Amino acid sequence: MSELMAVEAALFSAGRALDATEAAEATGLSRNKALGALEALVELYKTREGALEIVKLGHKYALQLKPEAIEYGRRLAPQEIPAYLLRTLALIAHEQPMLQTELKFKLGDKVYEHVGELLELGMVQREHKGRTFELSVTAAFMEYFGIDAESQSEMKAYLEQALTS
Repeated sequence: MSELMAVEAALFSAGRALDATEAAEATGLSRNKALGALEALVELYKTREGALEIVKLGHKYALQLKPEAIEYGRRLAPQEIPAYLLRTLALIAHEQPMLQTELKFKLGDKVYEHVGELLELGMVQREHKGRTFELSVTAAFMEYFGIDAESQSEMKAYLEQALTS
């Protein structure tokens, strides 16, 4: 089996983003060979027609539907973001940049765990701001939800429209 095929199979089977170390462990390849295969797959998927793409999310790689294909798979696909995280994620997206202390004030202590999970999913990013963190959504969030917004005001308008639809 080729290195590309092995890493592609690992990405598909995992059903989540993998870093080079995880791909190496799953395939028995060295970390460098797994990383090379991941990068080659990103480029390969850019040149082929189809509903799938491999994207780099921070230091991880994910096999996912292209934004224009999401509507066709949405009904059958399991929900990847647990419902309990969606409220936290929506609030961050609507108010971003949002201080973590402000989020805690609105939702309680559970936000620390939620933010950790959202960071792992690649949906939010955080930056030190004094004694707290400033939270905002990532490009992966925009892609996952199919949001085409260039600014925070466009994002707010999109989210508000989605709530009233």
